Amino acid sequence: MAVNNTTKKYSDMEFPLSMKRQDAFALDETAVWPSMETAQAYAKTNPTAYIGQLLSVIVDGVATPYVIQNAAGDLAPLGAAAVTVASDAEANEAITEVFGE
Repeated sequence: MAVNNTTKKYSDMEFPLSMKRQDAFALDETAVWPSMETAQAYAKTNPTAYIGQLLSVIVDGVATPYVIQNAAGDLAPLGAAAVTVASDAEANEAITEVFGE
């Protein structure tokens, strides 16, 4: 279950310590996941998961970004993964529908 932390004061807590990455890894261990299953399990069951949290899932060396979209911990894709592109047949059908033959 993801937490909606917009209703508590600690959601705006300042963190005065600055951090600088020293190697090629995420500063937050919950930011990058090796599979969709592990990312979903985290989002749905971990008490530190929160609505709006960004996660990346790496599959075959390719990262896909997700956001925790609700208190149930459902993940929604971001970027290109969130968009479907029409096939040529669908595009031609739409053009024909608008402009005729």
